[in-house]
Amino acid sequence: MQFIDSSTTFPISSAVVHSGRIFEAVVTGIPDGHDKPVAGGAAAEMREAFRQLDVLLQQAGVDRRAICTARLYLQDVLADIGEVNLVWREYMGSHPVVRRAYGVTLQAGMRVEAAFTAEIP
Repeated sequence: MQFIDSSTTFPISSAVVHSGRIFEAVVTGIPDGHDKPVAGGAAAEMREAFRQLDVLLQQAGVDRRAICTARLYLQDVLADIGEVNLVWREYMGSHPVVRRAYGVTLQAGMRVEAAFTAEIP
């Protein structure tokens, strides 16, 4: 197992590669070193989450084309899914990832949290 971007203050990592081929990551709209999400609502948080995901994927030696599944956790799925979908389309292009979106209660004023699985060749 390879843990990526592990916290030095709490037993948690941003991503893990296990079985030598599977990458899993959870990202939010909260930039590293901050305790609040970026300003601008769900779309801005989704962009920040994708920025973090790109860094983690690069550390694992792949890019967004390796993503196979995604789970989006939205504070208000009905209000936010439209703007999140616009950012999703910009980021994913024509890459047809299996995706689910769930309405949940998030912490720290967050609107978006996302979990991704990618294949490591």
